[in-house]
Amino acid sequence: MASVHAVWIGAGVIVLWGVWAALFNTAQFGDNVEQFNWAQSLELGYHKHPPLPSWALAAVIRLFGPSIYWAYALATLCLLGTLTLTWLIGRELLGAPVAAAAIVLWGLNLSFSQRVQLYNHNTVLVLFIAATVWCAMRTVRARSPTFWWIATGCAAAAAVLSKYQAIVPLAALPFALARTGGLNRPAQLRGLALALSMLLLLCAPHALWVARHDFSTLRYASEAVEPSDLLRRLGCLVAFAANQLRLAFPALLTIALCWAWARAAPVAPGTVAAAEGAPAAQVRAWFGALIGAPLIVLVVMALAGGVSLRNHWGVQALQFLPLWLAACWQRRAAIDLRRLVWVALIVQGLGLISYAVEHEDLNRVLSARRIDTMYPAKRLAHAAVAHWADSTHCPLRFVAGSVFDAGLVALYSGGRLEVFDTASATPWVRLDDLQQRGVLYVLDEGEALPEGVTRVVPFELTAGPHPGRATRTIRLGVLMPLRPCG
Repeated sequence: MASVHAVWIGAGVIVLWGVWAALFNTAQFGDNVEQFNWAQSLELGYHKHPPLPSWALAAVIRLFGPSIYWAYALATLCLLGTLTLTWLIGRELLGAPVAAAAIVLWGLNLSFSQRVQLYNHNTVLVLFIAATVWCAMRTVRARSPTFWWIATGCAAAAAVLSKYQAIVPLAALPFALARTGGLNRPAQLRGLALALSMLLLLCAPHALWVARHDFSTLRYASEAVEPSDLLRRLGCLVAFAANQLRLAFPALLTIALCWAWARAAPVAPGTVAAAEGAPAAQVRAWFGALIGAPLIVLVVMALAGGVSLRNHWGVQALQFLPLWLAACWQRRAAIDLRRLVWVALIVQGLGLISYAVEHEDLNRVLSARRIDTMYPAKRLAHAAVAHWADSTHCPLRFVAGSVFDAGLVALYSGGRLEVFDTASATPWVRLDDLQQRGVLYVLDEGEALPEGVTRVVPFELTAGPHPGRATRTIRLGVLMPLRPCG
C-alpha cells in the first residue's frame, strides 16, 4: 500500500508543478509556441519534425476552443501517462516497492518537474516509448499475445511520429526480448513481424510526405553534424553529461540525503523495500536496451560522427535511469520508502519556491537563464493588436516576423490569428492571402523590414540593469491589406 501511495504522491507533484507554472509564467517555452503555430493546420509532417504532437494539440483546440493552457495540460497528461507506464515497467522488473522508489526519483528530474509545462516532441516521445516497452513486455506473458503485438506496433509508430529519436530505443527492443525469452518460438517471431508491419503501415503516409517535401525533417536533424576535431567532440560529450547531471541533481541529492539519514538513524525492520521482480539477468537485459543502448549510440554519434549532442536528447535516452538508480540503491542499502517520500517532498518544495522567486522578477535572471516563460506576452499581444487597429480598420488575420514573438501575439490575443513563418515552414498560409488581407509583423531590432511594411513602432522589453541588456526593442510593423474591407 505504501508503494501505491508513493506513486500517487509522485503524480500529484507532477500536477502541482503544472499548476505552479501556470500561476507564475507570463509566457511559454518557445517549443510550446511552435506547437501552437503548427497546430493551425493538420499536416502529415512539419518542416522540422513529425506531426503527432501538433495533431494532439490541434485536436484539443478544435474540440474545446483556443486556450493558452492547452500545452500545459497536454504536457502534464503525457508525463502522468509516462509516470504510470514507468511504474508498471518498474514493477515488472524490480517489484512494487523499488518501482515506487524509482517513480519518486523520476519525478525529481527537472525535465519532469520544473519543465512539466514544456510541450514538445520529447514530451510525447517518452510517453510512447514507455507504452511500447510495456506492451512488448505483455507479449511475453499474455495467453493470446496478438493484441499486445499490434499494440506494440501502434505505440512504436506513435513514438516515431513523435520524434525520429525513437528509432534508437525501438531498435534495441527486440534484443531485450530475445535475451529475456520473448522471441524463442516461431509464434513470437510472427508477432514481432506483425508489430513491425503495423509500425511501417502507420508511418508510411508521413514517409511519403517527407519524400515529397525534399526530406526537410531529415535535413533539420542532420544540422547537428558539425565538423570538429577529437578534442572538441570530447568537450561536447562532457558538456552533454554535465547538463544531464544538472537535470538529475535533485534526484541524486535526495538519494544522498536518504543515505545520510540511514547512516545516522538505521532503517527499522519492516520498512525496507523488499527485493522482488524479475531475475537479475532479465533486469540487466532490459536496462541494457532501455538505457545502455541509447547512451552508447549518443557517445558513438558524438565521437565518431561529429554530432553536436543536443541537451534535450537526454530526456528520452535517460527516461528510465531512475529505475536503474533505484535498483542499484536497493542492492547496496535498504530503501525506506517513507523517508524517501519525505525527503523528496522537501526537495520538491524548495524547487517550487525557487521557481516562484525566479519568475517573480525578470530583471534578476536575464544574464543567466532563458526567459521564454518570463516574457510580457499579454502586454506584447495587446500592444501589437492595438497598433494594427490604429493602422487599419480591416480585421487582423495574420502575424509574421520573429516566430516566437509572433506566436506569442497570436496565442495571447485569443489564439485565432495565423502565424506565417516561411513558405516551406507554414505552407498552409498562402502568400496571396497575406498580400490581400495584410500582415502584422513582430520583428527583432536587427531584422530587416520586409518590403511594403510601414507604420513601424517600437515595443520595449525591459531586460534589467545588466550592461548591454538595458532593453530589448521589438518592432511592430504593418503590411497594409490590398483588399478593401467594409
